Amino acid sequence: MTPTAIAEPNMPPVEVRSRDLPQHGMIVPFHGRQANGYYDPPHVHDRAQFSYRIEGYSVVQADGRRIFLPPGRGVWIPAGVEHEVTCRGPAAYNAFYVDTGVRPQPETVRVISISPLLHSLVETLLEEADSLDVPRRQRLSDLVLEEILRARDVGAIAPLMPRSARLRIICDRLYRDPASPVDLDGWAALASMSRRTFTRAFREETGLSPAAWHQQLRIHHVDGWLEQGMPLQKVAYRLGYASAASLTRSYARIFGTPPPRPNAA
Repeated sequence: MTPTAIAEPNMPPVEVRSRDLPQHGMIVPFHGRQANGYYDPPHVHDRAQFSYRIEGYSVVQADGRRIFLPPGRGVWIPAGVEHEVTCRGPAAYNAFYVDTGVRPQPETVRVISISPLLHSLVETLLEEADSLDVPRRQRLSDLVLEEILRARDVGAIAPLMPRSARLRIICDRLYRDPASPVDLDGWAALASMSRRTFTRAFREETGLSPAAWHQQLRIHHVDGWLEQGMPLQKVAYRLGYASAASLTRSYARIFGTPPPRPNAA
């Protein structure tokens, strides 16, 4: 279930800066809106941050990953992890900072699906942000963190970018043309490596074989193109799948559900 948007598309942007929020507290919740094309350059926080879109789409780059965030998907970024954000169209989001002393909390970047319960808990925290009922806020905060820790991590769809410049050349090309067929010999030649050296180095730096990385990259594009109104069959074609059914099977293997239908009644 996708969280219900609480901001109208024509509402003006609301930029929220970390320094303008309380610097102490177990969880400091906030809501924001960003304009089409908004870009937040690389930066770090001294607190962990969790955010999810309730309207619009964003791309977050963190910990070597390009993470696509449609409505209903959130990202946890630990304190001290550099990240940057780009918006595709106007976006509205819920977010909060978490003090580093709070335990337990995820120690690495995580991308999760937002359950109705988690969305409801965060909305309640936002509504009661100024409440003097500290014990209640504490219980709500505990439940929010428990839901994040228990949530299914779907971060595998945002494949890790390699550190090596030679390998990144290949990955950048695939981002621009995800339908490109797997061509280990051609990729190795482009990276000025033997095929064996290329595949070994690629796995060492990304944790995946080149073919598996390419597969996850293709799935990474699905939600955005569907939201733009592109038919599933055309999405499949643009990603190099033989059919919409083939794409649906690949998508379901990762998410456990078929691709969304944004324009469905």
